[in-house]
Amino acid sequence: MAQRWLQKQLPQAEVFSRGLYADPALPVPEKIWHFLAERGLPRTSHTPQMLMKTDLERADIILLMEQRHLDVLADRYAQYSDKMWLLRDFAFAEEKDIPDPIALSGRAFEKNAGLLLEAVSAVAHKLAKK
Repeated sequence: MAQRWLQKQLPQAEVFSRGLYADPALPVPEKIWHFLAERGLPRTSHTPQMLMKTDLERADIILLMEQRHLDVLADRYAQYSDKMWLLRDFAFAEEKDIPDPIALSGRAFEKNAGLLLEAVSAVAHKLAKK
């Protein structure tokens, strides 16, 4: 969701999404496609991909949703830690997690998915000023 929303807001930027525990065999849940479609983003092909060292090398900014993910990456790849940000910290100067909405349902899903898009919009606004 974050990748698609940021691409919509910053079409000139190269945006890619990776996961620490991504499984290419698992499809994107229908609730994600539905949530994005309600916001004007049609379904596209997407295969979850594991984060690789080459991704860290080529990225200008690495945004993570949860502190535990930031801690794991910063520990494994300290040489890239200056590029790593907790998403809400980069967006709002709040060192708080955005729980991954993929495992949530109902109002909890809507709330966290909405928070994710709100943070990504703030990131896009911030990056557009640079």
